[in-house]
Amino acid sequence: MKKTFLIIVILLLSATISFSQSDHKPFQISLWNPVQIVPQEISVHGFRWNVIYGENENMNGFDMGIVNKTNGYQKGAQFGIWNETEYEFTGFRAGFVNFSGGEFKGFERGFVNILDNDGKGWASGGVNVVNDDFAGLLSGVFNIQFADKMQGAHIGVVNIIKESKKPEGEDKTTERKGTQIGIVNVTESLKGVQIGLINVNKSARIKFFPFILISKK
Repeated sequence: MKKTFLIIVILLLSATISFSQSDHKPFQISLWNPVQIVPQEISVHGFRWNVIYGENENMNGFDMGIVNKTNGYQKGAQFGIWNETEYEFTGFRAGFVNFSGGEFKGFERGFVNILDNDGKGWASGGVNVVNDDFAGLLSGVFNIQFADKMQGAHIGVVNIIKESKKPEGEDKTTERKGTQIGIVNVTESLKGVQIGLINVNKSARIKFFPFILISKK
């Protein structure tokens, strides 16, 4: 009996040591970083609850709270007031403000959605700002994209596509294909259809036309 108890204690201690040395943890509860169970430099694979504000390296799983911040990549579902991922985000998120510093893949719903890198999927909100190439759907009151490559549709009150903010020397090949539907539609160039009260395509043969403007360039 004593030997069995001793073996169980040894196994439990081994598991505890292994868990403490892991580069990721299965759950996180944070009041306000650094008042959190898992330090910010450690990743969470599982569940994270940021009561006020939490921050970790990577997040894979279910994420919720008031301010959710991930310094690396994030995969899964995220719900909060302020959602911020510095690198790649893959999955679904909903919040008042959603920010992606790296590539975005998935669906997000928020009052303000900011994509600072390439994106694929659907961003829906009051204001959608994309600072790089995007393929998919932007739907909101204001949709603003700074990109050389666009494929999909922008649906909103005001839809604007401007030249990219990429520095000189990077690939700036222009390839914009799709549809803009809104009251005001403005683009530097677009091979596709604009439907709205005011349609402006600066590279088209007819640069301005109300109601519907089709360009093959």
